[in-house]
This record gives sequence, C-alpha cells and structure tokens, in this order.
Amino acid sequence: MMPGMAVSLSAEAMIDIWEQGTGRHPIDQALLLLRRVCPDQSLDALCDWTVGERDMRLLEMRRATFGDRIDGYAECPVCGVGLDFELSCEELLASAVPDNATWRTIEQAGCAWDVRGPNSRDLALAAAAPDLEQARRVILSRCVREGTGASPSGHWMDELGRALAARLSELDPLAEILIDVECESCAHRWQTVFDIATFFWNEIHARSRRLLQEVDLLARTYGWTEGEILRMKDQRRSLYVEMALS
Repeated sequence: MMPGMAVSLSAEAMIDIWEQGTGRHPIDQALLLLRRVCPDQSLDALCDWTVGERDMRLLEMRRATFGDRIDGYAECPVCGVGLDFELSCEELLASAVPDNATWRTIEQAGCAWDVRGPNSRDLALAAAAPDLEQARRVILSRCVREGTGASPSGHWMDELGRALAARLSELDPLAEILIDVECESCAHRWQTVFDIATFFWNEIHARSRRLLQEVDLLARTYGWTEGEILRMKDQRRSLYVEMALS
C-alpha cells in the first residue's frame, strides 16, 4: 500500500472484522486488521512484520476510521485515581521506523550484536511464557544474537539483557509506546504502556455493538435491511436514529 493511503473501516467491514476476531487473542485480532490494510500480503508475510511496522499501519487505520485524537485512561499505581490523557495518531506516527524487519549490527558492552525488531511470531511465543521475565528472555533469545551468528547464553540476561532490550526499543520505537503520566491527586509520575492494537480493537468492539443496536432500531422502525442501514453515512444514520427515538 502506498504511503498516505490508509484504509478507513466502513460500518460493514468493522462488524465483519469484529465478528471474526471476537474471543481471539489480541495478536490474532491485530493480524485480522492488517489483512484488511494489506489484502495482497499473505498471513505468513504479515506475521513477519515487526511490531513497530504492524502498529504503524494500525495507527494509520485508526486515524482514518475514528480520527487523529485518542482519549486514553490510566489509574495511578500509588493512589488509584483514574486519569485521562490525550494522544495524537499523527504524533505517534512521527516516531515510526518502517521496514526494519532485517537483522542489523549494533555495538553493546564492547561486543557486536545482530538484532531485529520483534514480530507477531515472537510476541505469540512470549505471550505463552509464565511471567514477564521469561517473556523478555524469549524476545531477546529470538531477536538478539552475537555477531558470530550464535545465540547468546543466559549469562547476559541481567544487566546486558536490559541494555539490549532498550536498544531494541530504540530501533523500533512503536514496538512499545510509553506514555509519561503524572497523577493530579498525589503528583506521582510514571510511564504507562499504550497498546494501539488492544485500544483500537476495544473501540471497534464498542462501535460494532452500537451499530447493531442502531440496525435493530431502524429495521424495526422503517423496515430497512441491515445492509441498507450500514451503508448509510454515519451522520444520516444518526439522524434517523434520533427521529426513531423521538
């Protein structure tokens, strides 16, 4: 797909994807959305995209579908107060590093390391790990190797492992989006992870349920079919909903 040609989900497409993805793992839900963005790409090829490349496309689709503004929410880990924060798809996309699936060499701790950005296959294996530490080890073992091509042994999984994990984040900034948050109640500052794949899917879930409720109301009121209702522009459908409820 050419740059600037982001796909906007129609009402019908949104419900179709939602039905296919309900109950599936978030990694699979993200891949379903990618298939809509790039129908000419095989599933195997999409699985090999880095997380940053994947999330760049999801941010583009989200902006085209729901607009640029993202209204996020987090709870303070100290006092538990809920906080709203605002993000911009465009600003997040400014840090994207596309097409970084190939191995590249970096210097760390006086040694050369071959690294690549994690992809959906890596995430799936990490998700099966019993805890976060083991998940980190899975990612590093698959995405980092010594310059000789050999897989590193477990001795570097502490300080060196953290340093190499940080380098992976630098190479693929969208792979882990960290948002700086400050609690208005207790002034505690922390970073929260923003996952566009989960956030976008939750929006699709909420919008799809609302669309089906509108279909039910308008079909009973006017006798229109589901297809006729979903093919309406949002503004027109909303006006009919208002009239049906009045």
